[in-house]
Amino acid sequence: MINFIKYTIDGVTYTLVNNGDNTWNRDENAPNASGNYQMTLTIIEDGNITNLDASDDIYEMYLDILTGTEKNTQLGSYVPDFISDTTEIASVFNAENDLLDHLGDEISKIKSNHFITTASNYSISRMESFLGMKGLGTLEQRKSYLISLNQKGNKLNVPAIRNIVKSIAGSDCIVTFFGAEEESNPDKAYGLLKIQVLSPDSTKNYRYADIARALAPLVPSHIKLSVIKYFATWGDILNDFSDWSSLSSREDWQVVREYIPSS
Repeated sequence: MINFIKYTIDGVTYTLVNNGDNTWNRDENAPNASGNYQMTLTIIEDGNITNLDASDDIYEMYLDILTGTEKNTQLGSYVPDFISDTTEIASVFNAENDLLDHLGDEISKIKSNHFITTASNYSISRMESFLGMKGLGTLEQRKSYLISLNQKGNKLNVPAIRNIVKSIAGSDCIVTFFGAEEESNPDKAYGLLKIQVLSPDSTKNYRYADIARALAPLVPSHIKLSVIKYFATWGDILNDFSDWSSLSSREDWQVVREYIPSS
């Protein structure tokens, strides 16, 4: 049984009214400005919450508000005025203009879904299902992980590793390989592949764990993989310095900027 339905358009949320006959409705004026408005629909059924929005191709949840001057297709411009001004022809053209605009939107959507960076949530889920993997994180993070899989190729080498790190975190990295018998190897029983991830792109939404997740299938079983965060966050500064005095006692600000947590 549905207990509650609300929808959000242009940042404003409205609650639908239960008519008591398994239908819900609400009469509201459309937004004043013309444009394509994303709609989010929230449904609570027997205590379970479902959110639907335009990122899922299945539901097609959007409100399209157009004015005549903003239509992309104008069939009347291809014929003489005495034809396009005819009442019956104008009515046909107006109907066809809307259909062709909608067709153009659908073509644009299909084109977008052919590329990971612009694909919808539904298309990304289909890609993940095809690859036999579970999507983890936000939609942007899932896209970055899929892009990293396309970057790595079939061989484990420094360029492939750097491409993966760049795709996921937007940063560079330091790659070091230790033989099992090397004195500097912290774990001499195994070969070690150490990847020190440098400061990431602050504008990129990423999952740090995806770096090791993307690399693990390429690493031979006799080599250990170690992915290290080789940068500090403000959280690290707060955890590792007792107060401002201990932080300000450092030689200069550059030292603080380049601080690396011991862990």
